[in-house]
Amino acid sequence: MSASISKGWKIYWCLVAATVCNYLIMVAWSLPLVSEMSDGEVPFDLRPGGYSFDEAQAFLANITAGGRDFYLNTQQLLDFFYPTLFSITVAIALVRLVRGYLGWVLASFAIAGGVLDHLENNAVAAMLQIEAEQLTEPMVSIASTWTLVKSLTVTISLLALLAALCIKGISWIKKRDAGKG
Repeated sequence: MSASISKGWKIYWCLVAATVCNYLIMVAWSLPLVSEMSDGEVPFDLRPGGYSFDEAQAFLANITAGGRDFYLNTQQLLDFFYPTLFSITVAIALVRLVRGYLGWVLASFAIAGGVLDHLENNAVAAMLQIEAEQLTEPMVSIASTWTLVKSLTVTISLLALLAALCIKGISWIKKRDAGKG
């Protein structure tokens, strides 16, 4: 039984590593490249507060054909895997760190964040497949809403994870210090 737990944790830490690597590739390489290919415009993925119709139109007007292709294919492929990796990684940690019903409730925010990220990606892909003049207010409103709600649920799940880690860390330090006395 101990071996299966150990194997399970090895798999979990490989999942964490894959999540972090995927995120770092996007943040350090693909998203800056999208920004560069759109004359310095901030990619939709990096606008946690959402974006207006005018902002979306400006982005689409400024991105090059190569930039659209890169965003639709390379960036969207990386961002296809990331939400699922993130959701599973954070949800497992929350369920393990926060026992009982509350752990599952908090994990649901991580899972919702992943689902909303996929919805955002689909909405962004639809916008990237048209010219700036063809963009409609409803398209932008839907995409921006997915972005905003995704950002909110991801933030809640990460704050919950940070709080749980702090609480566990403090508890561990107290137990350690009590054992020294």
